[in-house]
Amino acid sequence: MRIYLLVLSVFVCVTSVVSAVPFFVEIYPDTWTNGDEDEYVRIGWDGIPGEYVISDGEGSITVCPPGGDEKTCTIARNAAVFREVFGTYPDYEILDGVGTVPQVQAQGKFQLSNRKDELALSQHGTVYDSASWPGTFKSRKGQIHFCASDKSWDQRILMAGGSRLVPQTFHNISGLVSVSPDCSRQVLEDVIRSAKEKILLNVYEFTDSGIAQLLVDAKHRGVLVHVLLEGGPVGGIPAEEFSVIHTLNRAGVTVMIMDGEDENHPPYRYNHAKYIVLDNRQIFLTTENFKEHSFPVTGHSGNRGWSVLLASPELATYFGAVFLDDYDGPGMVEAEGRQGSFDEQVVDSYHPVFTPLPFSGATITPVFSPDTSHLIADMINQSSSRVWIQQAYITEYPKNASNPFLAAAVNAARRGVDVRILLDGYYYNIEGDKDNDEMVTTLSTLAARENISLQAKVLYPERTGLLKVHTKGVIADDQVLVSSMNWNENSACFNREAGVIIQNREAASYFASVYLIDWSGVRNRQLADDSTTSNDTEIIRTISLMLVIVILILIYRRYHR
Repeated sequence: MRIYLLVLSVFVCVTSVVSAVPFFVEIYPDTWTNGDEDEYVRIGWDGIPGEYVISDGEGSITVCPPGGDEKTCTIARNAAVFREVFGTYPDYEILDGVGTVPQVQAQGKFQLSNRKDELALSQHGTVYDSASWPGTFKSRKGQIHFCASDKSWDQRILMAGGSRLVPQTFHNISGLVSVSPDCSRQVLEDVIRSAKEKILLNVYEFTDSGIAQLLVDAKHRGVLVHVLLEGGPVGGIPAEEFSVIHTLNRAGVTVMIMDGEDENHPPYRYNHAKYIVLDNRQIFLTTENFKEHSFPVTGHSGNRGWSVLLASPELATYFGAVFLDDYDGPGMVEAEGRQGSFDEQVVDSYHPVFTPLPFSGATITPVFSPDTSHLIADMINQSSSRVWIQQAYITEYPKNASNPFLAAAVNAARRGVDVRILLDGYYYNIEGDKDNDEMVTTLSTLAARENISLQAKVLYPERTGLLKVHTKGVIADDQVLVSSMNWNENSACFNREAGVIIQNREAASYFASVYLIDWSGVRNRQLADDSTTSNDTEIIRTISLMLVIVILILIYRRYHR
């Protein structure tokens, strides 16, 4: 069963206050099913409806919605096929197939063309609304095109079967923030061990045998365990992940992967989210995949990543509903594992600097892509003092389109906000002609030309003791984004991504401290062959730097309240 949480007014194209004026709400012309028999048109009206005619130039259909509270109706080509896809019958059908669904009056050949067509919506010979493709929108296979209240179409990419989430905010939430490689693994292990009833785990890649064993242990003590993975990650499913799936399957855990095709097509390009719902009481959400270098054992090197544990039955229930909607949705197939090798543990040593920090009284806003990814730009646009961004990489959208998150950051710098952008310097993020080092050069040149408060850096991991920067985070004033979303068009518009915006000063200060150490490029890894003197010197330098950072934060907060 699909989640349809979208408030109807978001889709309604209000054309006039005049009673019964009709308008197009949704158009689905190019579908995943063979023959496109689930194609549909949804119309709306204000006031008491009348007799409406929809024409495509070659034919027309006439529909007479009854009066009542409903202000929209859906006309599908084939009601039975529509129900197979969307889980419910339409209000009307064009073909005569389901006796319980009224059939509209049809003249000529009325059928939506996939790539090029136009529709007119009229009453008593007067055309009140129209749509064309290409023109009003560009048709894409599997995409439902919809109109918003300002008469704009396709403000987000909505693929058939995708969720329709609207922004929701949860208040007075307690939690625990942590970072990798310093301390996040212990938090992750503890929350899995604490589960008593249910674990819902969604992650892009999963190769960590230790975390897999914790899930097996939970299953053996009677906990319901559901796991959802991506079925076609970039480079394919790693061999180690098949071993994890095999381990979970042997324990009786069903693992689903998003890997459907043709008519069983997934609604998202990649399932790239990274979170766990535990007992409908807690959520552990992270920027990291479940790999050894993502959550290394304390004292070992790994990725820089951010994580947050949130305690809230309401928030956990919300995330749980999204999880189950995806887990039971189209394009999901049961995974089959095979016995093999696991990830090798990272052996490079690392001196932890940070421990987990509890916080309370936070306001939490979930951010799901592609539904509410626009909230990231909104958060940046609302900032007044700082916007500190740490990302694995940032790219402009293809076809000369601007990245809205990056554009919001640049505009924040133009209005005097302290904007800093820190990107990963791992080899595959700097070896191309248009990647992180070129992005930093472009931003630095822009900052110098316009004399704005914008700084950009590449963090080279070999200088810091980190393996790479995998964070997808933003600190904007006293708000923090912890998310799975990379800053590219794919993540924002087509993937299933998950994140939260945390409005809380303690959490923001914690991640700001981590950010400043990363920004400084300090090396805080202790190599196994370091001498005692050099180790002591390194510790002293790290502690001194932390003291400076704490003083800077206190000064910053004093003058930016």
